[in-house]
Amino acid sequence: MSIARTRTAAFAAGAWLVLVSGAHAASDAPAPQTRSEQQIRQDRENADRLIAAGAAPTARPLLRSLCFDDADDVSCQNYGVMAMTGEGGAPDQADGRAAFARGCDLNLLAACQNLADALVAGEGGPVEDVRALALYLGLCQRGYGGRNCHRAAMMVEDGRGMTQPDRVKALEGYAAGCAKRFRPSCTREAELRQEIERDGANIEPEGQ
Repeated sequence: MSIARTRTAAFAAGAWLVLVSGAHAASDAPAPQTRSEQQIRQDRENADRLIAAGAAPTARPLLRSLCFDDADDVSCQNYGVMAMTGEGGAPDQADGRAAFARGCDLNLLAACQNLADALVAGEGGPVEDVRALALYLGLCQRGYGGRNCHRAAMMVEDGRGMTQPDRVKALEGYAAGCAKRFRPSCTREAELRQEIERDGANIEPEGQ
């Protein structure tokens, strides 16, 4: 899986989500504090500085808190990479996968891509082909990288996440990846087209 931290000034609004039962809440308990976007951004930037200074073990729990407590999408991506690779501590692929899932839920496409890679490889949990294929297809349709079109096409060609392989649909995926200048897609599109034509199969999708 090819993963990299996200370095961006963009940030998501975060909030502490607290579920309190009235029967158990103390009457003098302070009200939960909602952290501002500026506070969250400052903490994320501080984590970046810590990593740059070689203090990844200090940055890692900070990013984890920003992800799961403050719902900061970029922190989910960056913490997920650290957990997966063991940067700043022992590898924890299950937590890294959970962080990517959280970031993807927050609509960070880079996190969705890393989540799909983890799902298809069984990193941090069981292989989930159906879910991975749906993510790759969604990323491809949203124009996020030809490699995601390519990976979707590979799964379709092999029948992963589907009831059976579909070379014609796979060809469409490779063509989409090639259109986004992902060279392996161009190569495989040409090869698969020749294979289908050699077998005398119909390249046109059903219904056309």
